[in-house]
Amino acid sequence: MLTRLKIALYTLLSGVNVALVGQLKLNEIMVLLSAPFVFDRRDLKAYPMFRKVIGALTALFICQVITDLFIVKTSSENFMRGWAAIVMSILSFLFLFKTLKDDRIIFFFLCMTLIKNIIWTDENADTDMSYFKFKMVPILSYGVYILSFLLYRNGHWKAVLALLLAYSLLCFARDSRSTGMVFFLGAIIIYCFNSGMYLTRDRLLVFGIAGLLVFQFAYVSYVNAVLNHELGGEHASEQLERLDNPYNPLELLMTGRGETFAALAAISDAPWFGHGSWAKDDNLKYYRILLLYQNEEMNEQLATSTDHLIPSHSILLGAWVNCGLGGFITVLLVFIFLLKMGFYLVARASDTALYPVLVLMTIGVIWTFLFSPIQQLRFNVPAIGAILLRAYYECLPVPDETVPEEDTHEITGIIAPEAEI
Repeated sequence: MLTRLKIALYTLLSGVNVALVGQLKLNEIMVLLSAPFVFDRRDLKAYPMFRKVIGALTALFICQVITDLFIVKTSSENFMRGWAAIVMSILSFLFLFKTLKDDRIIFFFLCMTLIKNIIWTDENADTDMSYFKFKMVPILSYGVYILSFLLYRNGHWKAVLALLLAYSLLCFARDSRSTGMVFFLGAIIIYCFNSGMYLTRDRLLVFGIAGLLVFQFAYVSYVNAVLNHELGGEHASEQLERLDNPYNPLELLMTGRGETFAALAAISDAPWFGHGSWAKDDNLKYYRILLLYQNEEMNEQLATSTDHLIPSHSILLGAWVNCGLGGFITVLLVFIFLLKMGFYLVARASDTALYPVLVLMTIGVIWTFLFSPIQQLRFNVPAIGAILLRAYYECLPVPDETVPEEDTHEITGIIAPEAEI
């Protein structure tokens, strides 16, 4: 009961801001106060992957401190906000790892997050499409998580496929392409690991080529439908019409995630130590690059009326922008650790009720680290990381005393010939 109360408070209070060291969430204050009571040094030895994630995030904090104090000499207001974000990421991960102890608690966390999204998710949208993307998608996605868990637990994995495919099509139709792609790929993976097919390296190659062809065909069909105003919305059609070749998915990615590419220019200007916490784009150099990728014109009066941070919209590149190469490496390590656990669970945990959620979260990790703002390292990544970590150690086989410990934790990176999935 106490654990469920903690989860309820953590989720519901995450929608309340507190003016302390910038903007903290009220649930982060709770996490901060509970940190001395949940930390157990023995966990670092008992859970090596937990130790690695905490170590990488701690190294990120050190890199940020070095950049802010000795290289860029960031203002105290900005570096306190930057440091607080990393510290809260570490403490939130610690709190959730200690709290999300089993599938039932994780399921309760998903339910409470759904309720939180209904209450607190942003409703300030100027069109029906943006309302769906920013208000409805967070609600519907967690609703799909919950239904998938219940259906899969009762053995209805084909119903899970139908649910995921239907939701992905809805997202594509309502201009939420990234969410639609995550759930579509999730359905494919769940099918592969529940259909009893045999997968070899040669078949992987064939499936990969076939998948690329199918993707391009589906993408061309999507573009035609959007340009003919049969699918998507005004934003999607305007975005495609700006492209020189709308049938090139890379061009769409570049205009849709122009911040990621603008960050590369910022990185090239300060590759070793970065620009510091909350670095401002004072002369709008990187904002102009962003508009170039988006094929938009500069409104000088509007642009100069507010401060602009250096754009990144990528956790990996955002860390590099903020604290240089060291920040990029440490966040890359977190990314690798989460993917290692996620891939292990995708291959080995298909008999658990949580499997659809684990698959979707693993795919989500890839998109989040590549194309989501660095703030997600504080808000979203701790929950995903804690769930993957708990499921990973639940799925690991009981160590055999006759086998060296490192062998029992090893994960093969390439599927062996004639491996069954």
